[in-house]
Amino acid sequence: MYFSLGVSTASGLSNSLTSFFRHDAGLAEGILDFFHAFGGNFGFGLVVNFIPAIFNQTFKDTRYFWLTGNFMMLGMNALMLGIHFMIRTENPFEARLLPTIASQALQNALIFRQPRRTP
Repeated sequence: MYFSLGVSTASGLSNSLTSFFRHDAGLAEGILDFFHAFGGNFGFGLVVNFIPAIFNQTFKDTRYFWLTGNFMMLGMNALMLGIHFMIRTENPFEARLLPTIASQALQNALIFRQPRRTP
């Protein structure tokens, strides 16, 4: 749940800051853009974020977890980008920029905390 809140907040901030700086939007439009991106991530994210948790628990002891973990998280980010296109977020790429960087960094932090397996 905390991951969903964090990523949704990052997505909302990314989307609203883009509106402020690129489109000279007012405060009301920026707040609306924040909640649009936040809502697009949070509701769906609560359900979808169980996938990485289950994946990481299942595959964390495998030899190529560093690779499969990154591919899984890239797939999750592509899925969330698709959701932003579906709900017609004004700036889907900008809305997903910070959350994608954050989620990939978190996934790699988890990967590097795992003990290394030697071939």
